Amino acid sequence: MTLSKEEKKFWQRHFRIEKLEDIPKELPLIGGYGFGDEQDDEYFYFISIRVPIVHEIILNDSYVTDEGVKHMANFKELRLLYLRKHKEITKNSIPFFNQMQSLQSLNITKTAITLTNLVESLDNQSLKEVFLDSEEDEANILDKAFILKERMPKCNIYLNTCFTTENDGSPILPIF
Repeated sequence: MTLSKEEKKFWQRHFRIEKLEDIPKELPLIGGYGFGDEQDDEYFYFISIRVPIVHEIILNDSYVTDEGVKHMANFKELRLLYLRKHKEITKNSIPFFNQMQSLQSLNITKTAITLTNLVESLDNQSLKEVFLDSEEDEANILDKAFILKERMPKCNIYLNTCFTTENDGSPILPIF
């Protein structure tokens, strides 16, 4: 098997890889804190067809949309998915989050996904924490958080934060 012209161009440009046999079968991390996030849907398409295992994806304001999340659902052992500041990621990505059987931490702050969207369709029992923003009033937040907690009892829901601790190390409590 060989690489198509498009694939070869992709692997050379992003990883300086020339041959199919040099493509890794596992990537511990895609993106990361402090890195430029130039990834897009095509990037995750090409990675997903050749690299079966990715452990963490950390993206901040990249070019990824729901289509890219669909490709991410193909990764085995994906434990952390950080998609902060992605307005093109919508509730259409939630079924893909549900397919990610190893996913433990999901950060979708500053996306188009709302707490209401999660209540309607998020059901991933492997999740331990979800971070998102909410503009709703406190009563609505608590009602919706309760529904999520009943559905996913091992998952903590954090609103309007990206972290579980403050700068001084004190814990930020989940809403449930």
